[in-house]
Amino acid sequence: MKGQIIKTNGRVKSVKPTNNKNFNIKELQSIVDGFIEIVKTRDNRIMVVNDKAKNIKLPYNEIATNLYVYGKHQTICGDVIVMDKAMMQ
Repeated sequence: MKGQIIKTNGRVKSVKPTNNKNFNIKELQSIVDGFIEIVKTRDNRIMVVNDKAKNIKLPYNEIATNLYVYGKHQTICGDVIVMDKAMMQ
């Protein structure tokens, strides 16, 4: 199984966890560059975001916002990772 890193510049990259099964907290914090927050996507997966992204003025992430279940009302900022729930440790 793989997760997809969605960068603010629009690039999407598939990644595997180091143990090939699920991502640990350190891996997730490294991807989002800080403490994590978990939100739902429109297609019933999870998206891991930086919990302070707006406060520290990370760039807007259009693709992630469109995937976010509340994307019509709230925006997502910073790089994120989207994955199946089973990939979370």
